[in-house]
Amino acid sequence: MTETQANTLKAYDTIAPLYAEYSSRYRNYLNAVDQLIIDRISPGARLLDLGSGDGRRLHKIASQHQLTDVVAIEPSAEMAALCRKTTGFPVHQLFGDELDRLADSGFSAVTVLWNVFGHMADSAVRLKTLGLLKAKLAPDGSILLDVNNRHNRLAYGRWNVRKRRMLDAVAFNEKRGDVHYQWKIGSESVPSSGHLFTPGEMAGLFQSSGLRVVERLSVNYATGAISTSPFDGQLFFRLQHA
Repeated sequence: MTETQANTLKAYDTIAPLYAEYSSRYRNYLNAVDQLIIDRISPGARLLDLGSGDGRRLHKIASQHQLTDVVAIEPSAEMAALCRKTTGFPVHQLFGDELDRLADSGFSAVTVLWNVFGHMADSAVRLKTLGLLKAKLAPDGSILLDVNNRHNRLAYGRWNVRKRRMLDAVAFNEKRGDVHYQWKIGSESVPSSGHLFTPGEMAGLFQSSGLRVVERLSVNYATGAISTSPFDGQLFFRLQHA
């Protein structure tokens, strides 16, 4: 286990009992993304969810279409226990780059929600994970994911994002997207880290992994409003085999 993975597990194990409270602060955004997923999967879909957390969102999405063939992936032991209790679905304690240990494949839909890719160590791990997800995907299936957007002008300001875009265009450096912060929930303050992506960075990862972008939207982190601009919210993608 890498240091990044160990730190991620520690953070999520710690906040698991308070995760529902924490996520309720972002209900507008999460509900909007959930609806995008619900609108893009079909009844009878075989669903693989990477980074299932406490399972409440997975349960909501699956219930809308009465899905029964669902597999959850959640590396945190505490979160995985909550997910099993909430959903009743099989939950495998694996990281994304360990999906070759999962025997199941042929999924018609794969979901990777709320910046799961931002908690991976670097682009090499992200690229490996995308390749493994692609291998689990049915020929006509879709991967649906959202990530935090470093070029989100509504969150970071138009001038700041303009400067970021100019700098990234001239001399892109993946590490500029790495952030460290404190999760403050109730009396708990838990150190954590993540990554903010650029639209171009994600496009490069998808191209390198042999996936094509069928749809790209942005979702306002405060209101949940949907936009086609890549600069007006967090990034949402629907991907298929190239």
